[in-house]
Formats: sequence, structure tokens, C-alpha cells
Amino acid sequence: MRTIEEVYLSSNSEPKILSIGSTGIPKSQKTTPKIQRVPASELELTYLHNPLIFNGINKIVQTIMSADHELVCKNPTVKKYFSDFFDDLGNSGSDITWEELLSAIYKYQTIYGKTWIENVYNKRGNRIVDWDLIDPKKMDYLKNSAQNIVLDEFGNPRGYVESLPYDTSARKQQTLPLIASEGTLPPNAIFLEPKRVAQLKLFVIGDGFYPIGLIEPIYQTSLRKLNIEEALANAIWRHGFPTFLAKIGDANHEPTPQQVQHTLDKLRDSSFKQELAVPYFTDLSILESKKSERLREHLEYFQDQEVAGLGIPKPFCTGGGEATNRATLGNQQDMFQLTLRDITDKTADSIRKYMFKPLCDLEGFKEVPILKWEVLGSGELNDKADRLLKYVKAGILNPQKLNKFVEKVEKI
Repeated sequence: MRTIEEVYLSSNSEPKILSIGSTGIPKSQKTTPKIQRVPASELELTYLHNPLIFNGINKIVQTIMSADHELVCKNPTVKKYFSDFFDDLGNSGSDITWEELLSAIYKYQTIYGKTWIENVYNKRGNRIVDWDLIDPKKMDYLKNSAQNIVLDEFGNPRGYVESLPYDTSARKQQTLPLIASEGTLPPNAIFLEPKRVAQLKLFVIGDGFYPIGLIEPIYQTSLRKLNIEEALANAIWRHGFPTFLAKIGDANHEPTPQQVQHTLDKLRDSSFKQELAVPYFTDLSILESKKSERLREHLEYFQDQEVAGLGIPKPFCTGGGEATNRATLGNQQDMFQLTLRDITDKTADSIRKYMFKPLCDLEGFKEVPILKWEVLGSGELNDKADRLLKYVKAGILNPQKLNKFVEKVEKI
């Protein structure tokens, strides 16, 4: 039996060291998940019709977009190219600005768990000239007849499919290329090659094909809350506009159909009158909701579950001044900042890898820019200012080095 040294070394050769950039084929295999997921259309409807989730998602996106962000690149040529590219967005795709595109990316990620961006190529197909948003409800992977995702030897999808509504026809007849011939193209659908699509995912689970956003974990909670809200609204309506009940007759007075109809007509007119005369054997009562205040307690429970799923402090989400002391609210805000930082870091890395890098590869740039997000919110900014002030007082940091930082933060 040979030793490790004899296996890897010989007297006539040097040790073989694989480079970091070497490629290989994974032995593990990815598969199509079979877990039933909430349809994207239901997630969108939840965002549209649930005020608390609507405001929570918007506050997350607004807080992220309010922070300073910039493109960091050492090569001035590359930075100038991307700056011009951002200014020209919308010339070949949808009419959208760079800031609007970033805002939509964060909003789609939090709602659907993913954002689909199309890399718009020129007619020759050798340059990316624009980016365009794709509706996540219409996008899916190319699948075969068994509804399994068609993958290559590396476990990557061989293509994507955009399904159009039945009342909309595709611009031209689509045929699958040879590399994607294993898949089946649904009727009225468009095939998109992998190079044409950048999928930005938020939270990945399983093999990572179908990520998850912020709404799906609280989807069932939202449905239950909306049903309770409807019940509470009906209870309040019944309390303000109760139902009148009349029991006509007794042991000695059997009511006739005419008497019942006559009493019913009087009750119908009672909404507009203050006086009502009926025989003594007619028993009048009111049917109204009882203990409707208990429904409000249950409603607040489901609201708390929605806030917990969104990861945002309740006062920020509801806009109300709950009885929360300053220290507790400060801790909640710190955790909220961590949540936002996690979202921005993941998104910035995805944008760099799936949007910036393909563009740089086609243009021949060796450096790929970084999208840098600054501190989020005034609270975190104030904390940083206090720390810097302490460093200056302690003599650890030279105050002259903070001039540019102060000018940038205060927009001087």
C-alpha cells in the first residue's frame, strides 16, 4: 500500500494543485420541489387588499430606498460606462429609471420572494443594452412533460418560460433550441434563454428554485384576519342596525297570515318612525350581536402575527403610537435595521452577480462594480455619529478625516 506522499507526488513531477477557477460537475442532483406553494397572484392580492401588509411592505422598501446608495468601482472607465447605462435605461425596454428599477426589485422580492429582470440584447446579440422588469406571476422554469424543471449537468435551469394570458398572443411563434429540447413549451408562452434572465431571490429554501418572500409565511394568517374583520364589521352593523323580531299570537290568539304580513310591514316602516302600535299579544324583541368586542381581541392577535412575519416594529407598520417604552422600541428598531441590512446585502450581491457581471463580461471589463448601501434610517445614522464623536474625543480618530463624511451625510 502506497503512502499519501507516493499517491500525490512522484520523483519526476511536481505536485498538481488545482486552481480556484477550475470547474467540475457536482455529484449531488437538484430536483423539482413538490411542496404546494401559494400562487403569485394570491400574494399580490394579499398585498393589494390587506392594509397592514401593504403599509409594512411599503415601509420596508421606502426605508431601504431612503438610504444613500452608490456604485463603487475603482476603474473610472467602468464607472462611467455604468453611469451612462443607468441614464439610458428604458430606451429598449420599459420606460423606467434606475431608482425606480431598484425600488421595484425590493418590492417584488418582499412580495413574491423573487424579481425577474430581462437582459435586453442588441440585434446582434453580443451586448446588453437595457434591463426590463418581468411580471413574476407570468414567469416559471422550462419544464418537461412530467412538470419537472429541465436542468443541465450543473443543476442550472436550461431556460425560462413566460406564460401570457389567453387573450394575448405571442409576438412570433416560439421554438425551443436544441439545448432545451427536453422541455415542453406551453401554448401562448415565450421561451427565454438563461442568459436573458436575471432572477434575484430573497430567501432561499430547498434546492433554491422557488424562493420565499415576506407575505407567503403570513398568507393564511392574513386570510383568517380578513375573515374576522368581515365578521367584526357585520357585528358592528348588527349592533347599530339590529334586526327586529316579532312573535305574534298566544294560546288564545292564533295569528293569521294577514296579521303576520301586517306586522312585518309595520316593522319595515319602523326605521323611519318613532311610534309603533301592535296588539298586546305581539312580542317585540331585537336580535343583535353579543360580545362583539371579543372579536377585536382575536383581530389584534392576527395583526401581531402579521407584524411578526414582516419583521417590522408594530408602531412603524400600523402608524399608531402603541404603549411601548423607549428602550424596547429602540431594540425593535435595531432588529429592524438588521433585517433591512440582510435584505440589502443579499440584493446587492445578486445584482452584482446576475446583472452587473454579464454586462461586464460582454464589454470586456475585468472589474465588476459593487452596489454599496449606506446606513439605514436616522437612528442608525445618529448612533454612528455618536460613536465617531467619541472616537474624536478619545483622540483615536482625526476630525479632519470626517469632513467628507459629514458633508455627504448632511448634504452640505
